[in-house]
Amino acid sequence: MKNTEDCLNIFKLFPQQTLETILQVRFFFIINIIAAGFPSIENSVARATPPIEEIRTIIVQKCLWPPSFDSLKALTIDNLNDGLKTIDPYAQYISPPSLSIPSFQSLHLGVEIFFYKSALWMRTDTDGPADQAGVPEIVNLVAINQQQVNSVDLPQISALLDMAVRQKQVCVTVTDHPNKKKKTYKILPTNLPLRSFTWKRLNQTITIHIREFLSHDTAPKLAALYKTVVKAKSKVIIDLRGCTGGDLNEAIEIAGMFVSTGLPLATTHDRDGLLQTYRAPPGQKLPSPTWVIVDQRTASAAEILAAIIKYYRIAPLVGVPSAGKCLSQAIVPLSDGGDLLLTTLEIQFPDGTTCTGRGLDLDILYPDITVEKLTNIIKKMER
Repeated sequence: MKNTEDCLNIFKLFPQQTLETILQVRFFFIINIIAAGFPSIENSVARATPPIEEIRTIIVQKCLWPPSFDSLKALTIDNLNDGLKTIDPYAQYISPPSLSIPSFQSLHLGVEIFFYKSALWMRTDTDGPADQAGVPEIVNLVAINQQQVNSVDLPQISALLDMAVRQKQVCVTVTDHPNKKKKTYKILPTNLPLRSFTWKRLNQTITIHIREFLSHDTAPKLAALYKTVVKAKSKVIIDLRGCTGGDLNEAIEIAGMFVSTGLPLATTHDRDGLLQTYRAPPGQKLPSPTWVIVDQRTASAAEILAAIIKYYRIAPLVGVPSAGKCLSQAIVPLSDGGDLLLTTLEIQFPDGTTCTGRGLDLDILYPDITVEKLTNIIKKMER
């Protein structure tokens, strides 16, 4: 009797549609085992990575968009990430360790390296080692210690930089544009830990480059920076270029530092339509930034912060259209040591709109904007 009651209690946990999908997936998996014969121990180990059935079950239970039985059935080891994107365009299986990365950051050099439109780019962190060496903000990376990297993938470039850092001799050859003259810079590596944001002062202008929103880190440190560094006459530029997100609550907390108490900031909803509205908390508000810069890689939590600032006309947005990903992902650990990145929430702005699929509307479209150019614009505006 107890086992029967336990089964009934389990069935109460899920809606009928979800249970039907789970049962279909289980049935499909059992039929496949019977058809193929019971595998040997060696085959079981080989097929355990990645854990397909475990991934199917997680998708059924957590994904923002309920999957169809056919899309779940189509998931295999060979087409896993392609198959995941038919269910959730932002889903990804991350193997242990991941062998494919869209970009990477070198903590020792203060740079981010990524591919964009078939070109290899390097972006320097504000006041990091590369910035201090005079490397421009965004450049095409040509060579590392005289070794050409144009046709090298990102894991190999990461390995090259790690080796150069260990040798304490890092020379990067770059161009501002593929057709311009090459220039080489020598960067002195540092052992400083990764910070969620960096900042730099140029006269009365303070630039804050947010790399990532870290839980219980970015918001209090930003508030402390404003308290100790930002003065009444300071012009503040918040640079969100290359910031692909991070902790959503942290980004919303920062937005609330600029918005009047009680006003709505954002609303999230999950697959069951459960809504949660965030409002600006009480407390002393921070001085408004002068500009916010975004680019095509500004996404998720960074887009939410930028959108709230724009919505309440706190500061204008400048740059190029953002990624268009006003969604929140969860990282779900898997039994093989890997992770499943899965969309679980959609975020809406106070007026009920979202940027998903279209990016943020800009106040000023400026494709090749840099902090230096924006600082010069601020100077001209003050004259």
